Order: sequence, then structure tokens, then C-alpha cells
Amino acid sequence: MPAQTADIGLAIREAAAEPWSNAAVLARYPNARDGAAAPAEGFFDATSDAATAVAQRGVLIGTERRRFNVAVADLLWVDPATGIPTVTLVDAENAVNGAHLVTRLALNLETGVTELDLFG
Repeated sequence: MPAQTADIGLAIREAAAEPWSNAAVLARYPNARDGAAAPAEGFFDATSDAATAVAQRGVLIGTERRRFNVAVADLLWVDPATGIPTVTLVDAENAVNGAHLVTRLALNLETGVTELDLFG
């Protein structure tokens, strides 16, 4: 497919970098990024659009989320037609009490155990 004029114009535009940082996240996880990693790519026609996208991404990154693997001593039959399954995980040892998405569900029919990977 031959290049169109609009495609060539996009290729020669100057790039703009829109930074985002959060002191609380950096203090808690000082080694999460080594400073040499390339920034996340995004392509926008206006820097204001890029700044909006960076701010939204920052809200997602700035919220602490963790993953857990949970074994349930029962078989949980989830109907995917009802939407994305969510559960409330309460674990005092890990200081968790809140809603989590079920990102993986594995049924062991021999042992009667359901394994869940939770993200929240």
C-alpha cells in the first residue's frame, strides 16, 4: 500500500513528552523503574490530548493494586454471561479488604478446589 500524504506528515512531526510522576508511589517502590526505561508511547494530534491521557494513566498507576492467588475449598461455577466476576477478598495478614477482579479461574474437579487469581 503506498504511503499517503497524511502518513508522511505524521512521520516528520516533532515529538512531545508529557511526564507523570507520583512521589508516594516512588517512595514506596523506589526500584520500580530504573530511569533508563523508555516512556510509554502514545500518538496524539495535540499535546493537551496527550496530557489528558497521561493524567488518566497516572490515576491508574498511582492506585496501588495487588494480585493474589486464592484457593477455595469448593467448586465455583462462574457464568461469564453475567459479566466480569468480582469478589471481596478479606485477609488481615496481608491487610486486604476490598473488591477484586477474578483474572483467572481454575477448577480442579478431582480435589473439589477452585483456584482464583485476583487483581485489585
